[in-house]
Amino acid sequence: MDQDIGRDHWTHKLFVENAELYLPFLEQGKERALRETVILSDILEERGVAENAKLLDAACGIGRHAVLLAQLGYQVTGLDISPLYVKMAREYASRENVEPIFLCGDVLKAASVPNILGDDTPFDAIVNMFTSHSYYGWEGDLTIFRQLHQLASPAAVLVILTAHRDAIIRKFTPEAMDRAGDIRILQRRGLDLETSTMLNDWEFFQGENENLKLKLSIHMEHRLYSLHDMKRLLEEAGWTYLEAMGQSDDEQGVLTPLTIDSSTMWVVACA
Repeated sequence: MDQDIGRDHWTHKLFVENAELYLPFLEQGKERALRETVILSDILEERGVAENAKLLDAACGIGRHAVLLAQLGYQVTGLDISPLYVKMAREYASRENVEPIFLCGDVLKAASVPNILGDDTPFDAIVNMFTSHSYYGWEGDLTIFRQLHQLASPAAVLVILTAHRDAIIRKFTPEAMDRAGDIRILQRRGLDLETSTMLNDWEFFQGENENLKLKLSIHMEHRLYSLHDMKRLLEEAGWTYLEAMGQSDDEQGVLTPLTIDSSTMWVVACA
């Protein structure tokens, strides 16, 4: 892939140029991250990943999972494309008195990540949470997961938390409004069934009542995965697929068998 594609892509426009607009939604997700980290640590323990193991949080955002994993004893490195989110992650870690390493870099660029991470590789576990992939389609994801495989130790475990295509199609809603703090996102959605690509037009509004102002309009596309597609993707990237689970939608958020109605999908693979 062209290494200059990032600056022209919607991910750069949103997560780098306008990162403050999505920041409240990441902050809002910290409570959910508490439950997800419990699940994540259980999966890693079950797969024999020691508590002091080296762990990479690929596309770590503001460190919602990375900081909690560091509190559990893992040697955590977080990588994210957004300078603002990396800054916020470091501040979060400092407040929580833990010392994960947070670095700014694009996991899509296979040549840059090993150079940025240096002596931190190889990793005993790699996690990719909150559907933090799929932004460059199948080929982009193949590049990402191949590269992550290169950063993994021979017995490394990969854990992915992603949206589940089957459930999204069954419950498809063409419009939605989300709010966090003083930011609202009006979402209009379509789906390209030939490529399983979600077509999103988002409008970010800030303020209240008569002071409500449009701050950003952005068109975004990202690929959705059913389990068989995700399994094939990972295997083409060099990983060995192990299992997949769903997650309950209640406050407990416990793992469940994956069904056609599971809105999220936990996928586990090994190097």
